[in-house]
Amino acid sequence: MTALPSRAGCPAPRVPDTIRAMRFLLRVAAAGLAIVAAAAVSVHAQSVPDADLEQLLARATWYSIDFVNKLSQVVAEERYVQDSSVALVAVPIMGMGRGAPSLNSQPRATAKHRELRADFLIVKSPGDMWAPFRDVFEVDHIPVRDREERLAKLFLTNKPDRADGNDENARAIAEESARYNLGAVQRTINNPVFALIFLQPDIRSHFKFAPGKPDRKAGDDVRVVEYVEEQRPTVIHGGAGRDMPAFGRFWIENSTGRVVKAEVRVEVNDVKANLTTTFRTDDRLGIDVPAEFHEEYDLRDGRVSGVASYSRFRRFQVNSSEELSPPAPETQTNKSP
Repeated sequence: MTALPSRAGCPAPRVPDTIRAMRFLLRVAAAGLAIVAAAAVSVHAQSVPDADLEQLLARATWYSIDFVNKLSQVVAEERYVQDSSVALVAVPIMGMGRGAPSLNSQPRATAKHRELRADFLIVKSPGDMWAPFRDVFEVDHIPVRDREERLAKLFLTNKPDRADGNDENARAIAEESARYNLGAVQRTINNPVFALIFLQPDIRSHFKFAPGKPDRKAGDDVRVVEYVEEQRPTVIHGGAGRDMPAFGRFWIENSTGRVVKAEVRVEVNDVKANLTTTFRTDDRLGIDVPAEFHEEYDLRDGRVSGVASYSRFRRFQVNSSEELSPPAPETQTNKSP
């Protein structure tokens, strides 16, 4: 379903079936009867959180569905910085318009640093499938020449009456989103809402969830939930379709099911990936949105990291007919310096 960074020739990795379980230590000062009593209390305490956890996950699932529905009507500006410990292949970009840079000032064929500016949005198909889309319009401070042409090609040719339309467009969107990534690696999980897939009703059953270690910095009402993928085939796969089980954590508001932070990790023989997203409320639109996205990939021959931030959220429309409606102009407001 989703590709992770991979290198040609790497051995097929295997991941342990389970990750290290959380251990709850009960310290008892006395012995004998006191130990028996403490053990009884411990068994009772462990049976209660299981029911609470299921209710919390149910609230988080409904929240994630609502989150995606609302975000699919919004486009944001993304500033995305990628770095590598070694020089990696970087797609050269031609400039556009008056004063466009010459060939000598284009991004180099290899680089350790890349800066992207893009419009980030989620596109929903008629079958309620959704895919994140990164419409890059500037690479290393150079405008992308074919920005408008790519938007039209991807969205205006999405014919509802074509049986393969959804899959074809989903693949095209994923490829376009990954087109400007730093390095000769293909990854389509580098988006801030990827972790929320694991909370969707048809995917959540693939995972085992357990209470995690409390995070006091997150707030009194926020619970940490750990997860590990148990079902095969896995959501993330590498070269030749090899399974890459995911594990990680969600930070969830207990009272609302709101996800305030999400982490996805994958560890195989030659690849380690760690993706973390924090979320916030956009006061102007009154919806929750991604705030910042961090990614780290430890590969066999180097390390790639990225940080993306999101701003200028505004509503847009993509109609099923061959008509593309641009985002409505933002109301100018005075902002404090």
